[in-house]
Amino acid sequence: MKARYLFIFVGLLFSCQNEKSKETQSLQLVPSGTFLKFDLDDSTANISTGLQYFQGDQEYLFNANWATNSLQIYDLQDQKLAKELFFDFEGPNGIGDLFGFKVQSMDSIFLFTAPFGSRFMMVNSEGEIKKRIDYQIPEGLGSFFVHNAYMLSPPVIQGGLLAANTRFSANIREITQSFLSSKNIGIEVDLNTGESKPIAHFFPSDYLASGKKMVDLSRAQGKGKIVYSFFGDHQLYYSSAFDVPLRPIQAASSYLENNMPAFQSDSPSEFFLKYNLASSRYGSLLYDSYRNVYYRFAFPTLTDVNAEEIRELRNVPGPFVVMVFDENLKLLTEKLFEAGTYLPDNSFVGEKGLYLSINHPDNPQNKEDQMSFELIELK
Repeated sequence: MKARYLFIFVGLLFSCQNEKSKETQSLQLVPSGTFLKFDLDDSTANISTGLQYFQGDQEYLFNANWATNSLQIYDLQDQKLAKELFFDFEGPNGIGDLFGFKVQSMDSIFLFTAPFGSRFMMVNSEGEIKKRIDYQIPEGLGSFFVHNAYMLSPPVIQGGLLAANTRFSANIREITQSFLSSKNIGIEVDLNTGESKPIAHFFPSDYLASGKKMVDLSRAQGKGKIVYSFFGDHQLYYSSAFDVPLRPIQAASSYLENNMPAFQSDSPSEFFLKYNLASSRYGSLLYDSYRNVYYRFAFPTLTDVNAEEIRELRNVPGPFVVMVFDENLKLLTEKLFEAGTYLPDNSFVGEKGLYLSINHPDNPQNKEDQMSFELIELK
């Protein structure tokens, strides 16, 4: 009798697991037909140089306007500009050239400027400078590099420390694996003292095994995980903390080449441009805290494109892939988006899901005086 009940229990368990597996496999990214549309003034481009979604008492979308050295705050409910914070370039209230930002709270907005020195600022939602933080740059490393529209890697602020990626100064054609493996990906700064230390995360030890590659990367902070995606590597790399070494996990897109492209030191500029803009590569990694998943952008190799078409890809991007990983970095689904509708570098995650800009130059719905996004649902 016990054996019979055990058999029934195992059967039911298998059935439940099988149904769960089917449910997981059936997840898809689906354009919803629901849009956010923000009317723009003459000084604001419809292609953003930096975005961040923030949910406080309301939902907001922050937009960096490099042209006016300002930070715009849009109300998602009203789909209108709620406030714009203008910053002086010089003087007692000057910040320099606004480049990137991180909204920790409405009273703690961190600004990062160009050229990239050893100072960043904290302002409030009125644009008042509350604090200037001068920090130490460890020998051999560079200053913070925070960009809100390319290879997203939002700074992580916890326990009075701010951790962000850095860039080192080197000729990409001359970088060796030993040099690359010795470079920490970022540094962590004490917000009170400015003291800093390198984080214990490095580039993969075999990243350049097949040839030279772009060394851009994206980082996302998930629930108990810090996850990295590198431009020329199928794998994702993760850790539980900045002082714990990274571990790799297989995460290849089926739309990309099995062997990630590379270039040689003497590659002509035309080949390098094709490698950089028209070859298999990975882009930004975004964490969705509402669904506890990660979105990874990927770009398949383009064939039959001439030199002029490749140059146009800078402003008129081609097809791209969005991959979705669960909290354990298991691939749930991936979707190819054909060229001509969305701008992959203008994307953000909100409470309802992933939003992609529809301001692609070839999209008939694109309007110069409007910044628009379509909700892409995971269901």
